[in-house]
Amino acid sequence: MQRIRKYSEVTKITMSNSLVYFWNFLSKNIFFVFIMFVYLMLWKNIYSSKGDTIGGLSLNAMIWYLVVTELVTLSRTNIHVQVNEDVKSGNIAYLLNKPYNYVIYCFSYFLGEVGIKLLTNGIIGITIGLVYVGTLDNFNFVHLPFIILSIIVGCFIHFFIYMILALTSFWFEENNAFFWIYSKLVFTLGGMLMPIELFPHWLKSLAQYLPFAYVTYVPARLAVDFSYVNFYKQFSIQILYLIVFFITAMILYRKGTRNLNVNGG
Repeated sequence: MQRIRKYSEVTKITMSNSLVYFWNFLSKNIFFVFIMFVYLMLWKNIYSSKGDTIGGLSLNAMIWYLVVTELVTLSRTNIHVQVNEDVKSGNIAYLLNKPYNYVIYCFSYFLGEVGIKLLTNGIIGITIGLVYVGTLDNFNFVHLPFIILSIIVGCFIHFFIYMILALTSFWFEENNAFFWIYSKLVFTLGGMLMPIELFPHWLKSLAQYLPFAYVTYVPARLAVDFSYVNFYKQFSIQILYLIVFFITAMILYRKGTRNLNVNGG
């Protein structure tokens, strides 16, 4: 109980610090508005030549789908950059003696910051959707808690994948390429640019089982085309991936710190 209270205090402090810059967060989302405007112009042209629906989605649903994928992607924190720097600089050696688990500490920090980012990005995203294409067709507010849950778990998976990549710096002197590759995989195979239904059949079959789709595609698809069957099936896989990446992050951290101790820091 005391441990939980310790980490919850980290979350509270981070959230409190983030609230100080609430309006700053909002102002930084000009990029969100710009990128969604580009998407709107792009997909308007595509729909004008292809018809009213593409991949089972209308233009209205497609824009709302992209709003959700961008919401998840833009709501990540940069704590992995600090982790990367702590390991490379050797500062991690001083943090080993602190009365907390470093991975869980970073996750607690992430929770405090991502809560505010989801709120501010959510406000901007909903405003963009309403202004650009109006309300989402056939949307049922009863489904909203399930959609939000999927979005949150998608953000958690996103965090732990970044955490794993950052922890590879225990073994790799230069690992920035890993972050770049991962971001491009989310952009493409994660369905951030377009739903994976639009992929060739072989690529769609591959993408729907990879973790990248469960970061962005699954929450967005549930938002625009919700069904309880899909939710229970896809959310279960999200939870499975979350557990796998959490355990992997903890194992890498323990192995990395063990090597650090053996080699004298």
